[in-house]
Amino acid sequence: MVQNMPANSPFNNRHYHHIGVIVKDMEKTIAYLSALGIGPFGMPGGQKWVEVPFKGELRGRPATWKVKISNAKLGSGELELLQPSGGESLLQEFLDEHGEGLHHIGYLTDNLDRDIKNLAKQGIKVLTSAVAAKADFAYLDTGVHGGIVTELKQEK
Repeated sequence: MVQNMPANSPFNNRHYHHIGVIVKDMEKTIAYLSALGIGPFGMPGGQKWVEVPFKGELRGRPATWKVKISNAKLGSGELELLQPSGGESLLQEFLDEHGEGLHHIGYLTDNLDRDIKNLAKQGIKVLTSAVAAKADFAYLDTGVHGGIVTELKQEK
């Protein structure tokens, strides 16, 4: 069990970026949350959401998947909606096992490889990772207590 996370932890407040929520239906979720005054939701280029293909690893095995993504500003960070839309993914597993809901808290890093290696020394494993056009990321197995996965993202 991880105790007394060091001050240079990638999970401290200065690196906080977003809260990731898994949804079944992107359009319905955006409409509902917008009606409550949450939003606006959108992606670069003026679209409400985008579908992004990923090629990476899932629990150490090669995997490909697609995800619909939309973001809204939420305080100093973002609310990230994620709808699994094809392939075997950690997000689809979560939706199948738990339904919709809070999946992860995302943090930015300037060195994903370094942080993964340092966290591995503390027993934290990578659940899934991918290299994408705009950012590389890894979801980490920090859900032992509280059930919340963490994501480290290195923007390009």
